[in-house]
Amino acid sequence: MPASDFDFLLGTWEVEHDRLVDPLGPPDGPRMRFRSTAAVQPILDGLGTADETRGRLPDGTGFVGFSLRLYDPASDAWAIWWASKARPGVLDDPVRGRFVDGRGTFVGPAESDGRSFLARFHWLDTAGPHPIWEQDFSFDDGATWQPVNWRMVHTRVGS
Repeated sequence: MPASDFDFLLGTWEVEHDRLVDPLGPPDGPRMRFRSTAAVQPILDGLGTADETRGRLPDGTGFVGFSLRLYDPASDAWAIWWASKARPGVLDDPVRGRFVDGRGTFVGPAESDGRSFLARFHWLDTAGPHPIWEQDFSFDDGATWQPVNWRMVHTRVGS
């Protein structure tokens, strides 16, 4: 049942991040690696999940983010929103999509520094011990996609 698509993510996770310092910059630009902890819980009687992620960037700055995922049975699709302490008061436009053959793909409009583009999230290896989330961008309406600019590998706490 699609409303259970994100059940794999429920619980507490240690997350290893590997991302471009400037996600809008060149794909071969400098990268940063850091760790965080994510606590994911079900909401709305299973029609969604919410999580808070906390960690420290390499320069010691605190990293705090929040994800909200809601399932719409009428469209058989998910919407995912992101907010972070780095951009107070801002809830990003959602990416929307679904899981097909164990791979989740979610796409939506995004804007940063006055530049509009498409953002795409992938969820991979969700049945394994280390689910992976990836993000990439398209600057030509989805005709082509830049290489992955942010990758997170999850390990369940206590496993």
